[in-house]
Amino acid sequence: MAKNTPSIDLLKGLLILLVMGGHVMEITHVSNSAFWIGSGFRMPLMVGISGYLLNVARTREDAPGTLLFRYGRRMLLPWAVATSIYVTVSHVPLSWTAPVDLFLRPVFHLWYIPALFCFILSTRLLPFSPLTLLALSAPVSLAAMYGFGLGHAAVGQGLFAPDSRFLYYPVYFFFGMWMAARPLSRQHIWMASIAAGLGLVWWAALYGSGDQLAYVPARLLMCIGLIALLRSWTEWHWRFPAVEAIGRGSLFFYLWHPLVMSLAIFAGCNALTTLALAILLLAMAHVATGRSPLLALLLGARERSSVKASRQLSKLQPADA
Repeated sequence: MAKNTPSIDLLKGLLILLVMGGHVMEITHVSNSAFWIGSGFRMPLMVGISGYLLNVARTREDAPGTLLFRYGRRMLLPWAVATSIYVTVSHVPLSWTAPVDLFLRPVFHLWYIPALFCFILSTRLLPFSPLTLLALSAPVSLAAMYGFGLGHAAVGQGLFAPDSRFLYYPVYFFFGMWMAARPLSRQHIWMASIAAGLGLVWWAALYGSGDQLAYVPARLLMCIGLIALLRSWTEWHWRFPAVEAIGRGSLFFYLWHPLVMSLAIFAGCNALTTLALAILLLAMAHVATGRSPLLALLLGARERSSVKASRQLSKLQPADA
């Protein structure tokens, strides 16, 4: 069964829109129950999708240089370009340790790319089954969540102290990987749906409570249930081409939306106008950037020619995630 289907693109697009909406609310200092609920599942589900889509066999079979080149070109290069621009416009003080600082303790929203790269690298360096990797990662993630809360900060002190999200999210990544290897059953769908629903209700009820101990199990139940439904999601045939396009260009939208939003707010736009402008301008920029292979490479956009080629290739062979 192909994993990277239009339905997955649709889900990724919806999550990116939720991320953008959440960041608008953060920037404009708006807080309500909708923001709270979205903040609980959007990034864990994004990480879970990444684990679900990972081609584990290819990751482990490729030569180390090939693997590093592929993900360096696809993820780390546009991340480095974005980091350089955000650091420059924000006047973040730098020192000779900046490369390590910015990778292990990224600025703003940019933690997701290096954390994801580390999860992928762990899959290569630890040649265990997805279930074993999940069993190894779960205690680490739980200990970090309970030990440091669900906020984010450096874990420990010193040059190599990582952002806490490097430790929170492996459980979601490897759970998604494990789900991709399991057969789908009706019982599985019902159990996952009940877990996701109960977790969502529990998490929503905790809004404003400050109950740090309850946050962890509520969020885990909600997110694990949602990730467990990814296999069934691929079988749904809902089509919203505009949102699917955002999902296919998720890296570009993720990297650059805070910059566009900040400019809109600086120009005096309200929250809703800022969100609408950001979506429109980024969609236009993504199309324009995709026409230039060099810009697409540097900014994390999908090349238009490569999209057409991949569509033609998909008619001949299954999708390779």
